[in-house]
Amino acid sequence: MPHLLARVENFPRFDGENLSAEPVMGYGKSGEVPHEMYNFNVASDGFIYGYLPREGGGDLERLGGKITDKEVTGVTVIFISSGFLCGYYLDATIFETPILHPDHLKAGDQDIYCRARVSPDNAFLIPPRNRKIKVEPRPRGQFPVLYGEDDSYWVRWFFEHISSIENSILSEQKRKRWSRSIERSSDARRLAIEKYGRKCECCKISHNDSVRGAIFEVHHKIPFSEDFDKRVLDYRDLSVLCANCHRMIHKMPDLADINELRRFIGIK
Repeated sequence: MPHLLARVENFPRFDGENLSAEPVMGYGKSGEVPHEMYNFNVASDGFIYGYLPREGGGDLERLGGKITDKEVTGVTVIFISSGFLCGYYLDATIFETPILHPDHLKAGDQDIYCRARVSPDNAFLIPPRNRKIKVEPRPRGQFPVLYGEDDSYWVRWFFEHISSIENSILSEQKRKRWSRSIERSSDARRLAIEKYGRKCECCKISHNDSVRGAIFEVHHKIPFSEDFDKRVLDYRDLSVLCANCHRMIHKMPDLADINELRRFIGIK
């Protein structure tokens, strides 16, 4: 089975999950918007399209293809940033020539061209808090892409960790679904409003009437734990946020840290 190891910018730095991360690639340090920012977004046709840095990965013969092939399938694409695993594709299709993203997405003012396509079921983005698995030994040099086979050391490293990785991802997805169900619960809204009033804990905007007060939403800030779905609804796990602040905090690395969101948007 062919494999690609792609060295990329830290995905969350650009989709808002980890707003304090530093650039790790040359184009990030220069301020250029990285094209891989959409590597885990589902396109309108139901697939995920991935950019590979510097158009890497296009040597299809090294991926088991023929010189006449325009694409190959069954490729594992492993994404690392600063030496840490941040996501991967299984059974991906790799194109010889980059294709324009079907939704005509842009990075800054540039069109995004993609080298990889994969089903969402086979794309795994590791939650920022769980990005602790480091390539050992770390590949040398400032490579954009490496090719590997089953006996490559970094391929062996990857498959040694894949079971724990997928369990972590599935648990995180379950936690997010559960948190959303709490936030949409009428019981949770009533409990939070009764305790904290119609006032945003972050930006401090407040309204006493029910019409303007409709902008307030309940936010569930329970820390991640394996038994999260067994906990009893408690007002101490909730906060009241306006719709804008609520959407912003869900892009922060720590969903419970409202003070960090306040610092980020400049509120003292």
